[in-house]
Amino acid sequence: MYKIEKGIKPPVGNGRYPFAEMEVGDSFFAENKTPNHTSAAAHQHVRKRNSGAKFVSRVVDGGTRVWRIR
Repeated sequence: MYKIEKGIKPPVGNGRYPFAEMEVGDSFFAENKTPNHTSAAAHQHVRKRNSGAKFVSRVVDGGTRVWRIR
């Protein structure tokens, strides 16, 4: 039998990338990842949370950098 509990919120940022913790102007570096990896993850994050946030990814030396721009 399982006990049902109410009012327990899931942890923030349980995904691979820290989209939920980012504020406008923040960025992170994803080593050995392409913009395709990070863009797809950002799109899913925004869609699932209906957050209205916007992210941009660019190739940099050694990986990809992702910025929150809205």
